[in-house]
Amino acid sequence: MSGGAMVNILLSLVLYPIVTRIYSTEDMAAFGIFSSVTVLIALFSTALYPSGLVIPKLKLDFYAMLKLSLGLGCIGVLFSMVAVFLLPDVFGWLFQWEILGMLIYLIPLGVALEILKDIARNWNIRNKDFANNAASSIVSGGSMRFLSIGYGKLIAASSVGLIFAQVLSNFFTILTLGIGGMIWKLKLVFRIDYSDVKRVAKKYDRYPTYLLPSNILNKYSTDLPIYLLTAYFAPAITGAFVLASQIIRIPINVIGSSVASVFLQKANELYHKNPKETRVFAKQTHYRILILGTLAFGFLYGFGDITFYFVFGQEWKLAGQFASILSIFCVFKLLSGPMAKVYRVTGKEQYSFYVSIVLSICRTIGIFIGVISGSYMLAIYYFVIGNVIGYIINMYLVFKSLQMESLKLVTISIMCVVIIFTLFHLLRFSLDHYLSFSNYFMPIGED
Repeated sequence: MSGGAMVNILLSLVLYPIVTRIYSTEDMAAFGIFSSVTVLIALFSTALYPSGLVIPKLKLDFYAMLKLSLGLGCIGVLFSMVAVFLLPDVFGWLFQWEILGMLIYLIPLGVALEILKDIARNWNIRNKDFANNAASSIVSGGSMRFLSIGYGKLIAASSVGLIFAQVLSNFFTILTLGIGGMIWKLKLVFRIDYSDVKRVAKKYDRYPTYLLPSNILNKYSTDLPIYLLTAYFAPAITGAFVLASQIIRIPINVIGSSVASVFLQKANELYHKNPKETRVFAKQTHYRILILGTLAFGFLYGFGDITFYFVFGQEWKLAGQFASILSIFCVFKLLSGPMAKVYRVTGKEQYSFYVSIVLSICRTIGIFIGVISGSYMLAIYYFVIGNVIGYIINMYLVFKSLQMESLKLVTISIMCVVIIFTLFHLLRFSLDHYLSFSNYFMPIGED
């Protein structure tokens, strides 16, 4: 999984600079809204039951949950069609999708592909088929970049190219996940009685009761800057934020997402055998993520603005400043993300719900204070502060659910982040001071 994610990051580093020199910040803003809306509706549609496909011990329960997920997914696609075709003004106000124009009619297709992708990935996790998931990560990132570059060069540089590339990329990703081999097994789904589906839905009702509201709150409040920056400032600022968010997700995907699926499967396996081994495994995983995460995000914190300026072009300098600020909370998000999977293992899904409420409140208050002040930079700073508070609480509850030394582990983690980020800050300060000192004493006539 890490190998696949690493190839994806290399493709992104090579191809993203080309994409940012073809498309404008306004194009990136439209793409960000489309992506956010389709993922959010897909989450709402399936009530997050696909995430539970890895949990059932019995195959009967697994296929019943699969049938439930597919049925709810169909209802979700119909809902998205109603939203787009019959109530575009109502949902347009909620998601600020007016800048998409006619592209809003692609939203139902985007929702359907997101649902199928989620089901296929969790099915693979259950079967320990991490090779297909890793390959899909490469196909997803690579095809998205290549298609957007091809459309921009051969047809036109507009948001249409980015959104079409996203849709086609999801289609290719689903094929890579092995959906073809899964289809023939769906005949077993049709044999599942609806009484079993109802029983499984009730047995795992904690997914729609706790995980679904928490994920919707988390997703919408995470993307809140996209909607508010578009509404109160300008699409160009939104586009800069979207690029910063996408680039800063790369370390999260490489370290976090690649670890999360494997961690869930292994932690679930160990917990049923020996809970003590689960705690040891969780602690080791946490410290490994802590070391890698602080180094990756510490670098972005110290040199994000310079990196974006040289790699993506002068137009994206603001995105680099956003990335430097966002890195402060992303390191805590990285620490909390994979580890939060233990809520499903220990049956503490309510903790996820509580954290999402706290996160949503903190994020919303923070960014609204910034918006009211009329400063988009303040909005991002306050948004980051809200995230840091929420993710620290989440980290504490993760350790508590495993009956570990919560306060001690959280304190060590915070101190490690502070020390590494301070070192990168001092390194950047020393570099700036050296360059200004050198320029001051540069002999006359030298450039």
